[in-house]
Amino acid sequence: MAAPSTGRPVSITVAAVWRLEVKPPPRPPKLTVAATIGWSVLTLAQVILGVVYFKECPQQPVIPQYLLALALTQLLMIPFVTLSCESDEAHPQQHPKGVKACLQTLNIFFRIAWVLAGDVWILSVYQPNYDPAAGDGLYCNKNLYTFAFWYAMWETFLFWLFLTKLCRGFLCGVMMSPPPTNNDFYRNV
Repeated sequence: MAAPSTGRPVSITVAAVWRLEVKPPPRPPKLTVAATIGWSVLTLAQVILGVVYFKECPQQPVIPQYLLALALTQLLMIPFVTLSCESDEAHPQQHPKGVKACLQTLNIFFRIAWVLAGDVWILSVYQPNYDPAAGDGLYCNKNLYTFAFWYAMWETFLFWLFLTKLCRGFLCGVMMSPPPTNNDFYRNV
């Protein structure tokens, strides 16, 4: 059984000749207090605007539901991001396993699909009629639409930023991989 990691490099001496230094893997970053507060305020704003203006956008009635579903996915992410089921002392550097990892992945995929669908819904009525006294009855509350529009743009920007970093990581991984040391093709056949 291995001793729990202290976060410092461990020196191992083998046969009094070799001295190896093993560094522990880095810990996953924790959310800062400011990020947690900002995240909570945005989630609360989504819930409030989605509930208060639930029937205030007949031009695109899905927008309040979009905000409420985004808030729900954020609330479902709390156990995976901020509150761990296991303490750091018991399992210091383990990734989520099994059902927890599967649920986290499904939540992330649903969130990405929902944000992209929300972009379509919000941008399909770009610059809606804000006047509730309009003759055709198709309008959207200005507070609801403006918040949904800018939040959708922010989420889309973060999605593309994440995708860019992922592609850059794959590209760097391919470019920096060492060439094969054995160049004799026929020996390996």
